Amino acid sequence: MPFNMAWDRIIGQHRVKELLRRAITSGQVAHAYLFEGPEGVGKDALAIEFARVLNCRKQTADACGVCDSCKRMDSLRHPDVRLIISLPAGKGEKTGDDPLKGFTDEQMESVHAELALKAQDPYHRISVPKASFIKVNSIREIRRQASLTASESARKVFIIPNAEDMNAEASNALLKTLEEPPGDTLLLLTTSRREQLLPTIVSRCQIVRCEPLSAEDIASALQEREGIAAEEARTIAMLANGSYAAARSLISDDLLRRRNEVVEFLRAALGRNRTTLLKHIETVLTGRERTDAEQWLRLLQSWIHEALTVRAAENGTAAGSDEDVRKFVERFPQADLTEASRLVDRAIALVGRNVYLPLVLTTLALDLQRCIVPPSE
Repeated sequence: MPFNMAWDRIIGQHRVKELLRRAITSGQVAHAYLFEGPEGVGKDALAIEFARVLNCRKQTADACGVCDSCKRMDSLRHPDVRLIISLPAGKGEKTGDDPLKGFTDEQMESVHAELALKAQDPYHRISVPKASFIKVNSIREIRRQASLTASESARKVFIIPNAEDMNAEASNALLKTLEEPPGDTLLLLTTSRREQLLPTIVSRCQIVRCEPLSAEDIASALQEREGIAAEEARTIAMLANGSYAAARSLISDDLLRRRNEVVEFLRAALGRNRTTLLKHIETVLTGRERTDAEQWLRLLQSWIHEALTVRAAENGTAAGSDEDVRKFVERFPQADLTEASRLVDRAIALVGRNVYLPLVLTTLALDLQRCIVPPSE
């Protein structure tokens, strides 16, 4: 859902927004920033809004949204603000050429389409076909453009999303620009893999850490921007692990089906038939990648948290809880749900360490049985 960017339209990241606003107000804007943090938490959105505010005619810590500069930022076609992205090699392209030289009409259309999507939605991850890295020619273009006088503003801004995608040549070329930055040029890098950047590049940037988003912020954004119902938004937010991009990727998933899978897994885990349990685990894992298994476990985690909420409620129910959860709480009033939650956390960690998935789920099922089912049953 497209929207006009403003500080209050960036999801969460209140500390970072205030940090950037103070830098603008005090006139102490650094020559280069590195926005680092998990994928999908708004690093690009922050960089784009920072560029918008710095070039706004109003010249305050908040963009006016109506001046010519702000209007051009709406489409990311500002002459003094450029996004440096991964591009395929152009036909016959040589070192020192324009990074778009040799592009076919189809390739140019693809680049423009991706930039248009980014302009509409700063949480969109740009992906140009056959583009696997940021080229040295794209970085050298920064130096050439920086040497020109800003056409409208006092500052030229170059945004490099996913800066870890620079190849070795591009990284070294950027380092030279960082070592001798032109006075009216600002470089804004974003990355979710800081360790893949040259340490010398990192050391020459002001680091801005972007933390994972809260489930509350994600759920609210899903309701406002994507039109998701409150209960489904909360469930998705719990699974997103602090990433709005991950949350949106879950919208099209059949959450009801996956939630039912969780309930069936618990039933199998709490039963006494080991063969049935192993067959169910095989069914759960069929066709699932490791990241899918982790999301499935997070859904199980949210289900257990909901059971904790229901049990803690004075009347034994809680708003929005479903019948399966209520029956579970009634059936196992002495279950150690805090320990059950810890066991799921451990399973999620094991998935991240590439432990054999059937072993992870089998061990989890047996451990859950011990902490939920009373010994007498």
